[in-house]
Amino acid sequence: MDNPTEIKAACGDIIAAFAHHVDHREFGDAVALFAEDGAFLRPDLEARGRDQIAALWADRPASFVTKHLCHASFFQDVSEESARAVTPFLLYTAEREGDETAPLEGPAAIAEYHDLFVKTDEGWRIAERRAIPIMLPRRA
Repeated sequence: MDNPTEIKAACGDIIAAFAHHVDHREFGDAVALFAEDGAFLRPDLEARGRDQIAALWADRPASFVTKHLCHASFFQDVSEESARAVTPFLLYTAEREGDETAPLEGPAAIAEYHDLFVKTDEGWRIAERRAIPIMLPRRA
């Protein structure tokens, strides 16, 4: 039986792992953090199931760099079967030329992940992740 502290730790590890795997282009590992029928939702897209989620990164150019800086997650509705969390994050993106360090500009977004985690036979997984923009750069 998992206690709430263990559940929060397991789900917190998933939150950190997602950012790490995406930022290091380990997309298969990022996809494995989702339940088989998990969903990744943003205002501009909806991907359901691991195959659709994997397709989000399939054509990402090697020159495109991301860095997700996640902050402390707020957990609620924690039970032995599921948990919810809201995680604020800063997203930086850039285009890198060759092996050069990517140029740094302001964040591409200040946003939140609204996550639903479920306990599966594989352990805790993301059932639904909603990326909700809070602040975006002004467009010229």
